Formats: sequence, structure tokens, C-alpha cells
Amino acid sequence: NDDDNSVKKFVQLTFDEEAHDVDLGPNHVYDTTTLILSYSSLVTPLSSLLVDMNHPVTTSKEGEGKNKFVMKQKVVPNYNPDLYTCERTTVQSRDGQTLIPVSLVYKKDIMGNNTKHHPTHVTGYGSYGMSEEASFDYTRLPLLNRGMIYVIAHVRGGGEMGRQWYEEPNGAKYKCKINTFNDFVDVARWLISSRNITTSELLSCEGRSAGGLLIGASVNQDPSLWKVAILGVPFVDVLCTMVDSTIPLTVGEWEEWGNPNEEYFFEYMKGYSPMNNVREGGAYPSMLLTGGLHDPRVQYWEPAKFAAELRHKQDQSTSGPICLKIDMTAGHFSASDRYKYLKELAFDYAFLLGQLGVVDSK
Repeated sequence: NDDDNSVKKFVQLTFDEEAHDVDLGPNHVYDTTTLILSYSSLVTPLSSLLVDMNHPVTTSKEGEGKNKFVMKQKVVPNYNPDLYTCERTTVQSRDGQTLIPVSLVYKKDIMGNNTKHHPTHVTGYGSYGMSEEASFDYTRLPLLNRGMIYVIAHVRGGGEMGRQWYEEPNGAKYKCKINTFNDFVDVARWLISSRNITTSELLSCEGRSAGGLLIGASVNQDPSLWKVAILGVPFVDVLCTMVDSTIPLTVGEWEEWGNPNEEYFFEYMKGYSPMNNVREGGAYPSMLLTGGLHDPRVQYWEPAKFAAELRHKQDQSTSGPICLKIDMTAGHFSASDRYKYLKELAFDYAFLLGQLGVVDSK
């Protein structure tokens, strides 16, 4: 009955790929039996799907004659999705109760020999309740095409598993923030010991901004776990920044981290702030820290101070190089120019691949 506006039934849509991102598309016609979705996965570029709401449950992306019709898909030159595959799995955290979602993408042909270890790159964020979506990104292809496994650790502090994944007491906000870093390290250890697809000599990690805090704290927790770490505009001097209310963004950030002017938060934040927890004589991985002179969110002196602290305290004979790169024209989000962005990304990848030994560092 076209005049009946009541909900007839609830149906959960399912998709072929394990790791994907789906959202409502631009639905401007409300009196309709079809629904437009925006769909993407670690393998499939951004697509607009048309779903028949009268028959929504048949799973397919193959096109005409199916209930999920691909209206349009972003064109990625010279990309063949049939060469790649993605997974979504879970890893048990050290608390013995929490299951951490993990997404992986890699070329199909590298898994032919299960005993072979592969260079593996782990990324994460885990703050502000923001989810790290398992969506397509063409900039990963230079890594995947060189035989790397790309991993997204959906650690606590994000929003992947609902609000409780972010809030206290079992999420990763305020005085349970340490869960973010523990989850990330637990995923890395699982990749080595349980999944057995890599080793510490082939394992790298990367994060930006609050994700840089994640990398800094995780590397401090277990420096020998990693071969390479990339920290983009990293929030690593947490205690000094959050204690100074004259910095324009500090007071608002107390809602995320707590106010270290109160002893209740001070001691806890001191326990994970990367700047305050560099290990004396530690064997640290090769690290690239980047910043922007005009960054209003994470000032350039945070990566600069952290680089100096690492160089001062690490064991020089067993640690990798600590490299600092400050862009004198950029802000928090690096270059707005597309070609400069690709150039900066190429620099990061050159460091990563060279230090991992995937390509000749010379």
C-alpha cells in the first residue's frame, strides 16, 4: 500500500567482503522503493549501490539483475581488484575479555607459502570516538604491490564498536586511555606469535596526530616489537601541552584527556605520555617524525622534543635512526596541494620501505 508509511520490517544488509565501509548515499527522492548506498572496502573503490528495498537481502555487487546494482564506481587507473583480498578478524586483548577488531588487506599471491613472513604495516588512531574505516585508499597500493600486508587495528578509543568502545570504564577515555595502547601492542604481538605472518624485523607502524600518540606510547611500551615507526604531526608531549591552559586548544581538549592540573589526571597521563616515558638505553626502531611549522593543533616542537629525547636516551648501538622532518609551509593536515601531498607520501614510503629492507635504502 503506497499510502502506508509504517515500517514493514527491519533487514540487516550483508556484503561479500569482510572488511568494508557502507553509508547512506545521496537519496533525494523519498517516495521510492530503492535506496542508494555509498560502499567501499579495502579492495573495492568507492561505489554507489542501488538497493531494491522490496528484496534487499540477496548479497551481490555484480550488477544488473541483482538487488545491489552498482550505479557508479570510482575509477582507479591500472588497478585490478581481483589481485587483492581483505579480511576482518578479532584479536583478544590482554584483559582476556575484549575482542579487538582488525582489518587486513594484501595481494592474494603472497599467502601461497604459510611459513613465509611478510613485511607488515600496522596503523591505528583510537581517540575522540572516531572510527578507522575499512575503506579503499589507492595510496596503499605501492605498499601492497611490494608484498606488504596492510593492517588497521580498530583499537579502543575509536567508535567502531559503539560508544562503550570510547567511554569509561572499559573504553579508552580519561583514566582508561591506556587500553588504546595496550590494544595496539596486543594486535602487533598477535600478528607475530599467533597469526605468524611477520616478525619484529618486518613489522612497522604508523599514526597521525592522536594516532601519533598511539605510536609513541606503543613504541615506548615495547621498543623491540617494531622495526620502523612513522609518527605524523604526533601528539607526544601530552602532559606539557595539556597542563598549559594558555594554549588555545588545551581547555577544550580536557574533555578528551582530562585536566592534568588535577592530580587525579596528572599522574595517569604522566604514565603514558610518550615524552615522559622514553626508555633509558632502550633499543628503539627506526623512526620518522614529521611536523608543520604552522600547525595549530600539534605544535612543531612536540615531534622536535620527542626526537631529541629519543636520541638522548636510546641505545645508539642497537637503535635505528631517529629522523625529524618539519615542513616550513604546512599546518596540521600537511600539503593541500595534491602533487605535494603525493610527494610527501612518497618520502614517508621511501623511509618505510628502505628501513624495512623491502627496497634498497640507497
